Amino acid sequence: MLILGLLLVVLLLIAVMAGATAVNLEARRLLSAADGAASAAAQAAEQGVSSPTPKVSAAQVRAQAETYLAASGAHGQFGGLAVSRSWVSDAGETAHVELAAVVDLPMVSAILPAQVSISVESHARVSLNR
Repeated sequence: MLILGLLLVVLLLIAVMAGATAVNLEARRLLSAADGAASAAAQAAEQGVSSPTPKVSAAQVRAQAETYLAASGAHGQFGGLAVSRSWVSDAGETAHVELAAVVDLPMVSAILPAQVSISVESHARVSLNR
């Protein structure tokens, strides 16, 4: 009986470690997608008439992030992927993108519907090369 209890504790520990590793890896992959989306948004900056520095708007950031995610096939790689927030700062010179997704936990999801929500944020700055 003691051996069975110890075996159960070891299996639970393995399941927890596998789940934590899976969530960490998916968060890193999602961060990579967020970096690409923020970079695409910053590259869509337009030079205004009143300012020599290119600017990006919050609407452009969201639209470019959605376009990038659709073109890269990220919706097929992540469950429940969505652009949860997008905004600009520094008078339109920095694009911010926050993505959210859901990760299924390995080993546990075969028994229980276990999912973890993850969220990552990335920033890209508009640059002007002369």
